Amino acid sequence: MYQTPAIKAALTKIRRAIARKQGLSCIFGDVGMGKSSLLRFILSGYAADENCRLAFLPTGDMPSTFAFIKRVSADFDIPPQRSRLAQMDMIEQFLLEQHGAGKSVLILIDEAQLLSLDDLEAIRSLLNYETNTEKMTQIILSGQLDLRDRLEQKRYKAFRNRIVAPVLMQPLTREETTAMIAYRLDFWGVENPFTEAAANRVWELTLGVPRTILLTCQYAYDIAHDSGVTEITPRFVERGFDELAIREKAEAEAAVA
Repeated sequence: MYQTPAIKAALTKIRRAIARKQGLSCIFGDVGMGKSSLLRFILSGYAADENCRLAFLPTGDMPSTFAFIKRVSADFDIPPQRSRLAQMDMIEQFLLEQHGAGKSVLILIDEAQLLSLDDLEAIRSLLNYETNTEKMTQIILSGQLDLRDRLEQKRYKAFRNRIVAPVLMQPLTREETTAMIAYRLDFWGVENPFTEAAANRVWELTLGVPRTILLTCQYAYDIAHDSGVTEITPRFVERGFDELAIREKAEAEAAVA
């Protein structure tokens, strides 16, 4: 993952909140801004830590809040119970045991804009398990701007006030776009074929959205390679961007069908 200064600052903010055991962090951003990549990068950083217990939910879309609670429990190897209350009691016991053993408990949830109000209340209940100085559960939500807008509503005030580390993902600048292209090519050991003008055109067409940047570059690279061309100019970038639009339209039509 190419780390812009903004992403480095976001990582520092979230890691600090976790280290201080302050409870709830949220990553907000529009489609394609790299929220999931950032969340999985954070996950990979703690996965190797033997003092951390992790639960990762790739989506907040659950059939019920009880199912949501059982899904979290399953990641912690907590046996399923017959009732929501009994399941929460088992989670509380688990948190007390982990706290006593000096371990941190992290719950990471992607596509959090799909969580229901009842789900968010369950998360707030998990945050209520605390000592006088720290939360026993560290939770990171990653969601689209719909989630931020929902939390601005009055009925979500109690939940919103629990957020200690909010992060808003922003588009890349022209310079960051050029640097990310070079970084990704260098990572794969490929000589950078994009001219300066081509990289600028990528930024102009994609408006700095990371996912769109990477896909546009991928298609431009493939088109140039298939044409036997070693230097990618703005013309190939435009063709790659058009190819992306065609594929996205086809995927959307297939989804509707």
